Amino acid sequence: MKLRFRIFDRKLPSRVVLGEHGGTASTWGAGFGWERDVSPAAWIRPRLHPFGRDVGSVIPEGFQGYARLFHPVEVDGRDRWSDIALRNGRIVHSEMQFHLISTPRGQTPTELYGKREPRHGTLLLEQRRVLVEHLRKATTTQDRCWFCIWEGFGGFEDGGVSERVELPRRKYVLYRGAIDRALQSPDPLLDQSPNLWWPDDRAWFVASEIDFAWTYVGGEDGLIAGLLADGRLEALPVALGAKADSTADRVNSALNTQPLD
Repeated sequence: MKLRFRIFDRKLPSRVVLGEHGGTASTWGAGFGWERDVSPAAWIRPRLHPFGRDVGSVIPEGFQGYARLFHPVEVDGRDRWSDIALRNGRIVHSEMQFHLISTPRGQTPTELYGKREPRHGTLLLEQRRVLVEHLRKATTTQDRCWFCIWEGFGGFEDGGVSERVELPRRKYVLYRGAIDRALQSPDPLLDQSPNLWWPDDRAWFVASEIDFAWTYVGGEDGLIAGLLADGRLEALPVALGAKADSTADRVNSALNTQPLD
């Protein structure tokens, strides 16, 4: 079994096989239609920044604009990052980090918000549905899209397909389909979004890095503007060179010594 370690923020794995269900180990992904020819993804690696700490190490450069979609906290419904930040006297901005905004200003982060945190490495289904509404209008090839799932999830079964999309410190299996296939999960028990997906015309790109509690989207300015304006999503514009690791939030880090009034 392959274990998942957070390379960016060094947290312990939150998902190993069926830990969130309290069940026993099982396999998933077999028969999902993994591709043996991974050449359709060959364009990605040359357009990534060196593996490290910025947005461009996760999502390819070359798009007009980029957005950061925040995964909500699943405690008593859907809690937005901005609401949590404001309650704790924190500042909402494009590089905010959850461990800081979920802690009252003037305190050092010690535990997870409500003992829960946003899911890492997957965009929730309800958010994917909204995102697909925007993405299908921004491509000429909505019937031919490409999707990648990280090979390291516990219990993952590749069905004997050995080919991988190899990116810095990450390996993925590749599959294809119409854009709505982004709404399907290869795991029958726990919804899992694609970690990477894009249309055949490469008009946009979506990246849900396994160690991040948010998703990046790159595309034309009109697409990004539409995402930012859609109240069903929580999104902010982000620069390709912005920091993306757990040390990125210098704004709220500076507030740790400034208690709430």
